[in-house]
This record gives sequence, structure tokens and C-alpha cells, in this order.
Amino acid sequence: MAAAAGKPQMGDRRPHEILWLRLSSFAPLSAEERSIIRQSCAAAAFVPAGTALHREGEPLHKPSALLAGWACRLRLLADGRRQIFDFLLPGDLVGHPGLLDGPSLAGACAASSAVTLTAVSLAGTGCLFEMVREPERFPGLARAWAAAQARQEAYLLNHVVRLGRQSAYERLAHLLVELGHRLDEIGYPLGTFVPMPLTQETLADALGLSVVHVNRTLQQLRRERLIELKAASLRLIDPPALAAIADFRLPRTLSSPG
Repeated sequence: MAAAAGKPQMGDRRPHEILWLRLSSFAPLSAEERSIIRQSCAAAAFVPAGTALHREGEPLHKPSALLAGWACRLRLLADGRRQIFDFLLPGDLVGHPGLLDGPSLAGACAASSAVTLTAVSLAGTGCLFEMVREPERFPGLARAWAAAQARQEAYLLNHVVRLGRQSAYERLAHLLVELGHRLDEIGYPLGTFVPMPLTQETLADALGLSVVHVNRTLQQLRRERLIELKAASLRLIDPPALAAIADFRLPRTLSSPG
């Protein structure tokens, strides 16, 4: 698997549709809420690969949403090593205070850095964040936002389990199944070829393994006919078998705010 270059690909979707699809999967949205999402995404910015979206310890003052492309959250160690603990996919929120970064935007500082892995399309969501703080006026968006934050915490807990208790084989299977389900939620059906623009070095930094170990484990999964790789795409041939290997548990959707 290799990182993609150039501008992010969005297929036939309009800029706002990926964020609307993501949030509406958690709660029904009103026509007014959908309209504001559409307006927020109208001036999306192109950001090249390798760009820091925010850095650990810096104030969070530019809340946004990823509309296309991939990014990650990470911590850099003093000697240059990095630990990736979360991948950001289209429809995910970036630079929002929450379960990882604090309770409010004013004065909140990032608990981690966020860096683009590919070219991305990024939309400012400051107005949406203000709407979330008025659940009596925008109940659908408030519920969806709370669910998105809860889902983010669930994926972080998954990562703790991966790193703390699973073998290399289980770790890689677990991460690939999780990413497969997350892509399925935004329109890439599970079991088909889906975008997977992650280098083996990136996977190693996420899973606490060497690049050589990642390569060997990927080859094992291929030999066992559990996955199929093609350029920067991946197909999970047998998602249930991979989920069983990894003891993967799909997080439940939060149905109400707070």
C-alpha cells in the first residue's frame, strides 16, 4: 500500500455530501441543518500531503471537517519516532475539542498533532460547532455531534486494546476491519476494493511494529486469502473471518446527546 499523491479524489460526490452522510448516519438532520452543512462546505480548501493541521499543545482555533483524503492524529517523540493513534477519514472532524482535546473551543489546546497523509479537502466547521451548543434549536446536529465524539473515543479504546494485548497478526487484522467498517459508513461497501493509501511505514507507526513485521503479516493475510491488495486499495475478502481473528467489536451508535 502506498500513499496517494495529487489532489484528493471525491468521486461523484458534492463537497458537502460526505459530511452530511457521516453526520446523518448518527441522527436525522433537519432541512435547515443540512443547508448549513452545505454552506459550510462550499469553500473547502485543498491541503497537500504532509501538512500539519494542528500541533500538540497549540490552541484549537480552526475546527474543520475532512471532505476527501486521509490524515492521522499522532504524537512525536523527542528522537523523531511517532505513534499514530487515530486515522482521519472523509467525514471526520478535525481540530474540535472533545473527548481527546478538552470541553470547549475557547482556550482549548490540542492533545495531539494532526497531519495529512494524502492531499485532502478541508472545510471549516466553526459555525456547525456553535450550532451544536444549541441542542434545543438543532437537536439532530447535536445528537450527531455527540455520537461522532463517542465513536472517536470507542476507536481510541480499540487502539489501546490493539497495542496492549494483541499479536501483530491480530493487530493488523483488527485495524483493517475497523477501517473497512468506517469506509463502509461513508459509501465504500465492505468486501469491495476501497481506498487504502497507507504505506507500510505508516501502518508500523500505528501498530507499534517494524516495517518488516508489517510486510510479513500483510503477506500472511494475503496467502490466507483474507485480504487482497491492489495499488492504493484494499479488499477484505472475508470480513467476518478477519473480525473473528481480531475479536473486533463494532462500536454502537450513540442515540442521544450528552
